[in-house]
Amino acid sequence: MVLPRFRRATGRLLALLGLVVSLLVSAPLLPARAAEAVFPPAGGIGLVPPAGMTLAKSFAGFEHPSGASIVIVAMPAEAYGQLAEKFTPDSLRSTGFAAVGAAEPLPVAGGEGRVLRGSQSARGIAYTKWVAVVRGGDGTGLVTVQVPEAARGQVPNQAVEAALGTIAFRSPGSVADQIAAMPYSVGDLAGFRPVRTLMGNTLLLTDGPKDVDPEGTQPLVIVAPSLGKAPVATGQQSAFARKALGTIREVKDIAVTDESRTTEGGAVLIRLRATGKDVRSGRKVGVTQTIRFEGKTYLRVIGLAGADQPDALARAERVAASVVPR
Repeated sequence: MVLPRFRRATGRLLALLGLVVSLLVSAPLLPARAAEAVFPPAGGIGLVPPAGMTLAKSFAGFEHPSGASIVIVAMPAEAYGQLAEKFTPDSLRSTGFAAVGAAEPLPVAGGEGRVLRGSQSARGIAYTKWVAVVRGGDGTGLVTVQVPEAARGQVPNQAVEAALGTIAFRSPGSVADQIAAMPYSVGDLAGFRPVRTLMGNTLLLTDGPKDVDPEGTQPLVIVAPSLGKAPVATGQQSAFARKALGTIREVKDIAVTDESRTTEGGAVLIRLRATGKDVRSGRKVGVTQTIRFEGKTYLRVIGLAGADQPDALARAERVAASVVPR
């Protein structure tokens, strides 16, 4: 899963909407609020999941043995207006999501929401999909549900609709609590500081006083594991890593300057170093990316810094070397 779009506040939030939609790729119904909402560890947004769905181990949300999933992304309260404005079938079409009809109101206790329903195909699998943007309390949430067509009997539409009607908000845990709940540990922050987490599995680090850095002047490190289980074939890891490097949308003219391959136990690690230009300012930047391939999953660490900050990239690689899946 690729998440390198977090420097410019407004643009990042809108990009995130499309990013999550593109990546995410019968029991009797319970009345709304018949059960208590279930929240991901340290998370601020939860719901009553459909029967058979349990808390996911690798992201904030819920999963089903059939491959159905509910992914929850928490964002600041002010993000709601920006997301709702772009929450249309046309805006999301480029992600591969084919919405059926316009967004409809979604009741949320103490707040409000909108939901789009449709379908999407990924890796040869067709999914029925719901994407909802909601707000309540002091937060905004993006809730994405996808159910393989072959599993609709196990997770029927009515059950998903009922679950969306139970979305609830609470005060989230601290950033430290959220990091502790990650599916990996980071042994060396290498002088960076945590800014925030996303989806219960992605960690953003920076070096500087700003939490929001619209101009991208501060070094940035992103730690993000794959969302699902989709093994990369042996011998294809390098090609996969180079393709992933090209998805960093804020850096253009990316040129790989160095590549290394190492093994650690049963894992294969591919590290790439590259140069490029900031899409907005044209400023020269350096990039480092380490992907740890292990079994059916991978874990990606990206470092971004100005070309005049080579030490930041070296420190980002220290972070990458210290990340251990739990």
